[in-house]
Amino acid sequence: MRKILSLLLILLALYGCEDREQQKIKVAFVGKAKNSYWNDIRSGAEKAAERLGVNIDFHVPKEEDPAWQIKKIEELIKSEINAIAFAPSDSKSIAPTVLKAMQSGIPCAAIDTDVVKSRHVYIGTGNYHAGDEAGKQIEALIPDRGKIAILTTSTNNLDILQRIQGFRDTMAEFEDIEIITALEKEREDIEITEIEAFLNSHNDLKGIFCASNRCGVITAEAVENTGKTRQIKIVSIGESPEIMDKVRQGIIQTTIARKPYSIGFLTTLVLHNMVKAGISNTLNILPKSAIIDTGIVVVTPMNILQYRENLRDLGLQVKF
Repeated sequence: MRKILSLLLILLALYGCEDREQQKIKVAFVGKAKNSYWNDIRSGAEKAAERLGVNIDFHVPKEEDPAWQIKKIEELIKSEINAIAFAPSDSKSIAPTVLKAMQSGIPCAAIDTDVVKSRHVYIGTGNYHAGDEAGKQIEALIPDRGKIAILTTSTNNLDILQRIQGFRDTMAEFEDIEIITALEKEREDIEITEIEAFLNSHNDLKGIFCASNRCGVITAEAVENTGKTRQIKIVSIGESPEIMDKVRQGIIQTTIARKPYSIGFLTTLVLHNMVKAGISNTLNILPKSAIIDTGIVVVTPMNILQYRENLRDLGLQVKF
């Protein structure tokens, strides 16, 4: 986080104090789906835009739609947009269109989910680290060891795969913890009845890692419905109000919260700098990997109230 703050100060020092009337930079954000996560990204982007005199165009479909994202980026390439931030619902299908934007000289930042070789910079959660941290958390929650499961609503994107790999690598250090067959579904079409059936067929399950926010919410409901709240410990990825309600109730023991406000804020700063100073010059002051990890917050019933106050300090609407 200190490195990120240093970068922020450098960017503001270089280009944050110019005549606002001369700045006509337009930055477009193409998100995944309308929800609280993307509302917070927008809040961070708009705060940075206000400081820098940048115009923000925010485009987010009602539900995840890879074809819609591709069409929207194609439209933006033909428009007067100066920079694009995008969060792919399907990393593979969107890559050629992003490359087209890059070849047109438009700075492109992948956010939330990386697209290797089809972006100038990635700004978002270090998903492998998030999965690694989830593994450490669940290990601490089941001192008597036993069987755990991985549940996810999507295996199409790099972010999910990285979280799962980080989790598996950490679990491999503990021989007395067994990962049983993971329940995986494509996109968001997993049903609570499927998870209930899964839980009822594995009566000796001790813990569950949910690799997505949506999965965490419905898994918590399924654990409640099957009367297994005392038996099964849940560690999830996510920061939605629904996830936080389950943490507050003690049904989800730990959630690994991402930092959407920081993603929006930093992305606007970096893309602003790429437009003003040039893509190459900006990349020279970024990490060599061109990856900016915005970090995570481990939220439990013990610190959830402080976490809520921290969000309010950012000016965010908190609904839990």
